[in-house]
Amino acid sequence: MLMNFLQIFVSVLLIGSVLLQVKGSGFGAALGGMSSGSSFRTKRGVERTLFQATILLIIIFIFVSFLSVQSQR
Repeated sequence: MLMNFLQIFVSVLLIGSVLLQVKGSGFGAALGGMSSGSSFRTKRGVERTLFQATILLIIIFIFVSFLSVQSQR
C-alpha cells in the first residue's frame, strides 16, 4: 500500500519536472519540431539541475515500480 502511494507521488513529481522543461519551448518544439532558437545548446543553471532531477526521478520511479511488483508476489 505504501509503495502505491510512493509510486503515485514520484510519478506526479516526474510529470511536473517534464512539463517544466518544455515550458520555454513552443508546442511544436516539444513534439520534436525545430524551436525558434539554436538547435544545439548547453544546459546551464536551473535548466541543467531540472534535467538531472528528471533523470533521478525516472530512476527512482523504475526502482519503486520494481519494488511494488516484487512486494505483491
